[in-house]
Amino acid sequence: MKMARQHYWLAVLAIGFWTSAALGREGKLGSWTDGDPEKTLANEHLLGAATLLGNGKVIVAGGLDRKSLGFPALTKAEIYDPASKSWSVTGPLKTPRWSLDAITLDNGQALFAGGSSAFNGGPALATAEIYDPTTATFSSTANDLSAGRQSFGITRLNDGRILITGGNASGNNLGGTGVTAVDIYDPATNSFKAAASLNSGRALHAQVTLKDGRVVVVGGAQNDAEIYDPVGNTWTASTDRLPAGIKDMKAFELFNGKVFIAAGQNPTDGLTTDATWFFDPKTTRFSPGPSMAGFNYAPTGVQIGGSDYSAFDLFPAGHALRGRYILFAGGEHDPLTGPDVELHSASVYDARDNKFIDVGPMPFIHDDHTESLLPINAAGNPEVLLFGGNSSTGTSRFEFNISFARNR
Repeated sequence: MKMARQHYWLAVLAIGFWTSAALGREGKLGSWTDGDPEKTLANEHLLGAATLLGNGKVIVAGGLDRKSLGFPALTKAEIYDPASKSWSVTGPLKTPRWSLDAITLDNGQALFAGGSSAFNGGPALATAEIYDPTTATFSSTANDLSAGRQSFGITRLNDGRILITGGNASGNNLGGTGVTAVDIYDPATNSFKAAASLNSGRALHAQVTLKDGRVVVVGGAQNDAEIYDPVGNTWTASTDRLPAGIKDMKAFELFNGKVFIAAGQNPTDGLTTDATWFFDPKTTRFSPGPSMAGFNYAPTGVQIGGSDYSAFDLFPAGHALRGRYILFAGGEHDPLTGPDVELHSASVYDARDNKFIDVGPMPFIHDDHTESLLPINAAGNPEVLLFGGNSSTGTSRFEFNISFARNR
């Protein structure tokens, strides 16, 4: 029996060594560090919004204060300096907001739009604000959105204007059904103008601007996609459909022109999925992608599927590796029964090899958190920041190894 136990543990150690070595080889694709070692982040910004400013720093604003009674919405805003690895207070917002979104404009300023002012199911906000890093202040846009909304889609058009689609009409309504309203923000006039409406109301959907200038939206309690043509101001619904409605996922245009859609939740029962799909904008048809099974895990073990996660195309438009490597990190697994499980996993999807590569765990668990790209660093490596959320006051920073990627 003693000899058998020795052989057993030798086998376990051998398997563990092989697994660690394999993950070590894959892990060379990138590495995680504590992005805020002095713990300077003042608030978790639960369901806040962040974006990379033109000056290379990250701004986060709004969200819910999870440590206060009733989870009040915040006006608090903070700036992350990648060089000092620290946060400092700026702003604040003029209006408390959570479930808002933010995007950087071509002039280096940032648009913070929509959201809700309270966590009690009240109406969503139609207002928006502009952050100017030169004055460290927020100011209101010249007019409001055509409809109040939170959990909406937002992307930059190729001419620098901002397209905002769908969204929930009331706070704390996370079912995925939303309004059909669409607005375009023009930085030149600091104002919104209503655009052609979606064919279906959507919220918690995915949205991506294609290289050819069109915009794809998919999901949000729906199981189809729509394509927006900004020249003709028209929407065209896909001729094909996913097997079921899906919400709270992300979408990216790959180097081959197809759109990659990953994970998310069934809007009916909230169950998360490991499934991924490709959408072809030329044929408007869907096809199955590789499973994320085994790449979503928590401290308690491997989980099925994920939502509320962060995801980034690691390289900017025009880069040779644009659409090749997509990072997925954090979020939660929502089972049919029992509590949600928050994830500290991370993986990179290699679009050329059509596979996921494990690059986790992160230093901290992040769910209902906020995130942003960082500038490409001096070594030419992309970096990403995840911070705060339901369970953590920490800041997780990921650096992708471009040298290893180019040798693959």
